[in-house]
Amino acid sequence: MRRTLLTVLAAVTAAGLLQAPAHADDTAHYVDCSAATNGTGTVASPWNNLATVSATTFGPGDTILFKRGTVCTGQLYPKGSGAPGKPIVADAYGTGAQPEIAGAGQVKDAVYLYNQEYWELRNLAVTNKAATAALRGGVRIMAKDFGTLDYIRLTNLTVHDVKGDNTKLSVGISMEVEGTTTPTKFNDVILDGNEVHTVDRTGISNSTTWSCKPSMGCTDAAKPAYTPWTNVVWRNNTIHDIGGDGMIMRYLDRGIAEHNVAYDINMRSGQNNAGIWTIASNDNIIQYNEAYRVRRPAGTADGNAWDADFGDDRAVIQYNYSHDNEGGMVLLCGKCGSGTSSTGTIVRYNVSQNDGSRIVYAVGQTNAKFYNNTIYLPAGSTTKIIEQDKATTIEFKNNIFVNLGTGGYTYTAADYTFLGNTFYGYHPANEPADAAKLTSDPLFTAPGTGPSGYRLRVGSPARASGVLVADNGGKDFAGAPVPSVCAPDRGAFQASAFSDAACSPVLNGGFEFGTLTPWTKWNSATVTSSPVHSGGNALTLGAAPSSVEQIITVKPSTTYTLSGWAKVSAAGNQVAIGVKNYGGNQASGNITAVTWTKAAVNFTTGATSTKATVFCYKNVGSGSANCDDIDVSILP
Repeated sequence: MRRTLLTVLAAVTAAGLLQAPAHADDTAHYVDCSAATNGTGTVASPWNNLATVSATTFGPGDTILFKRGTVCTGQLYPKGSGAPGKPIVADAYGTGAQPEIAGAGQVKDAVYLYNQEYWELRNLAVTNKAATAALRGGVRIMAKDFGTLDYIRLTNLTVHDVKGDNTKLSVGISMEVEGTTTPTKFNDVILDGNEVHTVDRTGISNSTTWSCKPSMGCTDAAKPAYTPWTNVVWRNNTIHDIGGDGMIMRYLDRGIAEHNVAYDINMRSGQNNAGIWTIASNDNIIQYNEAYRVRRPAGTADGNAWDADFGDDRAVIQYNYSHDNEGGMVLLCGKCGSGTSSTGTIVRYNVSQNDGSRIVYAVGQTNAKFYNNTIYLPAGSTTKIIEQDKATTIEFKNNIFVNLGTGGYTYTAADYTFLGNTFYGYHPANEPADAAKLTSDPLFTAPGTGPSGYRLRVGSPARASGVLVADNGGKDFAGAPVPSVCAPDRGAFQASAFSDAACSPVLNGGFEFGTLTPWTKWNSATVTSSPVHSGGNALTLGAAPSSVEQIITVKPSTTYTLSGWAKVSAAGNQVAIGVKNYGGNQASGNITAVTWTKAAVNFTTGATSTKATVFCYKNVGSGSANCDDIDVSILP
């Protein structure tokens, strides 16, 4: 018996199926699957199969180099972890096509790591072809009850022809966490420059069992508590010919998807899928991406380029280009799950061209903001601007909607606010009210030709006619700065020059919107057309006490002048134009004249003050008073 066992072990070792761990770190191991015999892993005597690689435990700084132009069939599952500054790297060597790791339908995943960290996978082709569909993946990195796993880099991989089934766990590139005993997450993950195509069902995604939080409809303290991943970035990836979803960002804290291209998405699934989307995350950012030809099969609801789904808080979707997507530009899907919610999504400085179905599909979102986007719908389009399915609150500002088709609005108008938008082309009966609405041609440079065609020509009425949006990101679609004090351009491109130092931070200071927006009133305050100091409107206040206030943005430790014009209806009345909450004592100018009189006060903001409140306050008398042309400027 002993002789037989020794004979078997010798044979296994000779075949390269049983390997001792690497004896030293920083060792290069070579693999040439076209070699006739299995060697020792040197460049002169390379290994020739994946079983040898997968049976080896690698150490910090080791490299596993696959010969270009070769195909290795089976599963790549190397063991071991790297260390800070010394990751284990799997890469290519030689010349020619990327070396291919071919699962050939024989394994669930062609490339697999489990509870391993400090790994880099580079310059490999990965396939998992099969005659029939099953739960399969290209690259799958798993963890279970481990704690925090650091540093994963997937760079310049080509993952294609993965014959997965029609479930979201059949993925080209997937990272997943399981378990219920030890909170586990990945930290410091970058997927950069990969191409994923001809995959069923999902292109790139991640998931975890540590997912219980109220906005996901989970309040059971016995379930794995929400443990979001950190420092996750997916950039410069190209995803196409995908059966279902393109890219799904789940359970992340401040995750970023940027400079990706997703096209020909939802090609075979026949279910609800989208281009690039985020779910169950905090402060995720989707930016600088392009998505097109996302399909919306009959009987499905999605098919959008972008999606902020349920369990998402404060997602930002910015600087993206979507076009020709059957399901539309963006889905806000906070109430798409049982007991779920989503709040604070910002959609800004994006361009949408010829997207289908609807631009905004609103399925439950609280306090969303949709501003400075450019939407172009050509003649013949039936795309709606808004399609509402569940209660949603969205603030629309400074958008340009060019609708040369016939699509309108299916929504509860009271759930939405509009200010400073341009609506050009088709005007359905239920077009939103907007106190600063424009309906004139925005004068694009070359509409219908891609993002650069939506810059504003000289003379465009959309120039310098928008309303100020706080915390607006600081730049436009092309990266040009946008005003923080001056009135911005409408749409995704800032074309007009501006000097914030010379502009008033007071919005609607002349009440020319025809409404009080964004002033807040106390007691009797209305906008009237007479009497006025200039323009077509002014503020009328009723008997004391009555007032309007507006919070403005200011710079710390800066001296400003507040000015404005006011009058009272009769002797014995008084009105004050003033400022407070700026880091100093309240200051105001009181007016008792029955003719238009200017009031002006200087104030210096506190060392940490970034906000101030300006007001017009009828403080004495039973008569009325008027205010107009309220302005704040930096004192020279």
